[in-house]
Amino acid sequence: MDDILLTTLDGPLMVLTLNDPDRANPLSPAMVEALTTGLEKAAGDPEIRAVILTGAGKHFSAGADLAALEQVAAGGGVEANLEDSRRLEKLFVTLLGHPKLSIAAVGGAAVAGGCGLATACDFVIAESRSRFCYTEIKIGFIAALVSTFLTRRVPGHVARRLLLDPEMLDGRRALELGLVDELVDDGECLNQAKELALRISRKASPAALAATKALLNDAVGVPWRDALSFAAEVNVRQRMHPECRRGVRSFLESKNTPDWLDE
Repeated sequence: MDDILLTTLDGPLMVLTLNDPDRANPLSPAMVEALTTGLEKAAGDPEIRAVILTGAGKHFSAGADLAALEQVAAGGGVEANLEDSRRLEKLFVTLLGHPKLSIAAVGGAAVAGGCGLATACDFVIAESRSRFCYTEIKIGFIAALVSTFLTRRVPGHVARRLLLDPEMLDGRRALELGLVDELVDDGECLNQAKELALRISRKASPAALAATKALLNDAVGVPWRDALSFAAEVNVRQRMHPECRRGVRSFLESKNTPDWLDE
């Protein structure tokens, strides 16, 4: 379909809306390609400070396009299936490693890969009507890619429960388990996501935010001595960055930190 992904700019925010509502916004090959391209565009635009992912219609995303999955699984060999999997891998690499703030605004269902898409964002704002589930195991599939980063958001024992027991969770339960950061009234997830994005963007230096995200990606799971050594090098690079010098000088002169959107 045309415009499978809608891109909207709202000041320093880019909103990417999955736009295949009749099928609950599945992660079809076309959707995955469009999302990756949109995220790459946001990463390279200095005017964009945050990216918000949301879904058109009643749901966020139903996950994999099962018809497309069946076609490539049945009709393609190892190479064709690997190419399809690599496409999704590239999307998650782009989102997890994104230098800008990323927020999922979830209304309705976020299922399987759709739940993974939300999980890969920095923050998840969900409506009371939202539903979350990793359903892959029910159809003999596996949440292989998501399993590598789910524990960035929830403890290991919770990740194990989510992946082995495909129970549909309502928004309140997802909040309790840590899949969701904030639960809001129905119809308000996008507005609240924008408010959060602007609030953080005013407080956070763009360079420091990007460096912090990169540090969290690269240092987690590394032996502690190696992690400290790596972090020391990151510390040096950031303290010499113009934004750090500006922030320190602002505080020394006025006891206030900059409004980083006021540039």
